[in-house]
Amino acid sequence: MDYSKLKPLHGIIVLKPEVRSQTEGGIVLVEEERLDYARVVAVGPGEWRKEKRNKPAVFHTVDVSVGDQVVVGPGSGVVLETEVDGEIESLTYMSETDIVAIIRNK
Repeated sequence: MDYSKLKPLHGIIVLKPEVRSQTEGGIVLVEEERLDYARVVAVGPGEWRKEKRNKPAVFHTVDVSVGDQVVVGPGSGVVLETEVDGEIESLTYMSETDIVAIIRNK
């Protein structure tokens, strides 16, 4: 899929869930209260945050990049059916603060 046309606003990150537990028949096993893995497919530019009273807001960029594999908590973000390249796909939209970790392979 080509996700380059998907442009989230502010500090929103769009994830494609990665299936970790699946039976030979293709049934996905869902465990309550477990961490989920996902691949980052689109990232917003960042957001302005006012950190201290009487100080100007500061622009914070997002620390994850497209292609990163991340770990998110159960129930994090909002799952929306999104049309990408003419196909409907379930993608998760969330704030960067909902990401538990980035998995680095290097």
